[in-house]
Amino acid sequence: MRHAPRRRRRPEAASAEILDAAEKFLRRHTFHEMTVDDLMARTGLSRPSFYEYFRDRYELAMKLVERMTALMYPISDVWFSSENDPRTDLERGLAGVIAVYREHRHLMRALSDAAVQDKKVGRAFAMLIDRMTTSTAARIKSEISSGRTRPIDAYETARALILMNERYLNDRLEHDSRIDSKVLLETLVAIWMRVLYGTPEPRA
Repeated sequence: MRHAPRRRRRPEAASAEILDAAEKFLRRHTFHEMTVDDLMARTGLSRPSFYEYFRDRYELAMKLVERMTALMYPISDVWFSSENDPRTDLERGLAGVIAVYREHRHLMRALSDAAVQDKKVGRAFAMLIDRMTTSTAARIKSEISSGRTRPIDAYETARALILMNERYLNDRLEHDSRIDSKVLLETLVAIWMRVLYGTPEPRA
């Protein structure tokens, strides 16, 4: 039986299809289990097509990190860059972060695993954390300057909070995907507010 010829795609569309297939695969499997054959079987592309867009699985993982950065940063930037009420901004920003983690929790787990296995992926994943840390530190410095936050090491505090978010959300959503997002939000907001302001509300 002759098979219909494969439909040609624009390079952007083809690479996006492969990344989409990887995300779907990682919903049920680990990064370690993913092979190029498994991945390309989920697309309408030939196996050799994979190597037209990605050097190996780890370069694909790096592109997935970039995709997550594009999703995460604009949402969390609500708190990073706004000068409105700190608690309101924080709630909006963290709610967005929780929504991304809930939707892509399998991908975040897989990328974390890949980061341990490959230095380049590790650096890409670290860049995501670093970017969010730097922006958070800038907001903390602004809060210190305004007198709403006591003098603290803005960068180290920001890094601890961002890493806490990452670990806490991965852990809770991995073990109990049905947990209410409201519970996650209330928990994180309470911790951030206590750390930054020593109280559930910022200083006037």
